[in-house]
Amino acid sequence: MLRKILINFFIFISFYTNANAVAGTPAAVAACNGAIGGPSSAVRVLMNTITSIYNILPIKIAGVSITPSMGLEDIAGKSAPICYCATPFPRIGIPIELWEPNAIIDVSNIPNCVPTLGMSLPIGVVAGSSFQEINKENTQNKESYQITYIKYPLFKMLSLFLDILCMDMDGSVDIAYLSTIDPFWQNDMWSIIINPDAFLFANPIAQFACIPDSVTSQLGFPLDPLYWCFGSWNQTFPLTKATNGISSPEAAMAIASKTLFKLHRQFMLWGSIGDLGLCGKYPMPIMRKSQYTMYPVFPLMPHPFRIPIGRSGMIWSPGQDIPVVNAHVWSIMTYKKRNCCAL
Repeated sequence: MLRKILINFFIFISFYTNANAVAGTPAAVAACNGAIGGPSSAVRVLMNTITSIYNILPIKIAGVSITPSMGLEDIAGKSAPICYCATPFPRIGIPIELWEPNAIIDVSNIPNCVPTLGMSLPIGVVAGSSFQEINKENTQNKESYQITYIKYPLFKMLSLFLDILCMDMDGSVDIAYLSTIDPFWQNDMWSIIINPDAFLFANPIAQFACIPDSVTSQLGFPLDPLYWCFGSWNQTFPLTKATNGISSPEAAMAIASKTLFKLHRQFMLWGSIGDLGLCGKYPMPIMRKSQYTMYPVFPLMPHPFRIPIGRSGMIWSPGQDIPVVNAHVWSIMTYKKRNCCAL
């Protein structure tokens, strides 16, 4: 099975490497290859996601853990012994809970650099800007990032949990969102057009209210009602490329969290937890932060466990920001809490 996965990846890498040679600008390809080490980064990402598969734990059936937690944190779910779903057909099942690895967010200060695919995407950048113009901005400000959201259905790739009806088994490795072609990602004012509630939290009172969220994210999970806060990673808004006042590893995680929130706001991502999530996905325009944890799978993984949104980098980031080794290009696996009514 692993051999088949690796073969498919090498074919994929070969195809896009040839595409890079044709369509990618020399400056973009050179900068990206220097940062990620070329197509080999795709294999590193794949192997790191497989060796860290334990992050799906704990697995619970009817609220009772059937696996060791291994120190991994969890949120409370359904404890009833049975569940009922009317769609896609009426059925009675057993509630199951786990953390599903379903996407990787590549965060980079080099536009269109995607270590998960081992390549620089052969496309242009926003509003006709050249690679040199955007790269100059990003290299001058290490806290300004572009992202690529990649569907990465690890369960399907490894043939795990395929018989559970409500698991997300559709599709394959695919780019679902690319920030460099999104003008709302580049400009704070433009972002407000689709996030007008950002005005409500642009004041000291709203910022002061984030202190409890920061505290709880160090001890467990962030406070979902304070959706404008990202714990120790500053505020949620604006949902753009910029962060400030935090370390580079924290900035990368904050940008990944902003991406998740933005895609929920645009109904590209849906909810999966609680009673509503037992029978399938449902609209969640205001993301519940506790639904997600994240884990950096490229370039370094010194911290062993997935990380709740907002947790201080002092706990998990030592060794994540080594000069030369990490060129401010990250691949971050997202783990989505699933409550599922299984047959």
